[in-house]
Amino acid sequence: MSRRKMDLALLLIRVVVGVVFFAHGSQKAFGWFGGYGLRGTVEGMTKMGLPIAVPYLVSFGEFAAGLGLIFGFLTRIAAAGMFIEMLGAVLLVHWKAGFFADHKGFEYPLTLCMVSLGIAIAGAGAYSIDASMRRTPV
Repeated sequence: MSRRKMDLALLLIRVVVGVVFFAHGSQKAFGWFGGYGLRGTVEGMTKMGLPIAVPYLVSFGEFAAGLGLIFGFLTRIAAAGMFIEMLGAVLLVHWKAGFFADHKGFEYPLTLCMVSLGIAIAGAGAYSIDASMRRTPV
């Protein structure tokens, strides 16, 4: 595969996954897009037995990482954070429900987990703020 095609593929994957995390983080943190907002997120996650810090980290982490992935800024950090978060979601929340998403299973968070890991390994690609910050003017 040519470098140009790889960079385009990374851009497409980054933007789509970034939009997903941005939207879900916005729901959790701000109540946008029909979400519960921070109060509802904190109540729901602490009722599941998660420590009080987790809903705050998840809400604002998804929001910020989503933006980072969309624009390709601090991409590896954003993707690594989402890998860790989604791994936690798979193991702590969704595993007991089985595989399929229609039963609140782990297929969707596992997919986001592995795509995030792939982005963390590959980086942002050429079409990103990260790449433009590495370039020196000629």
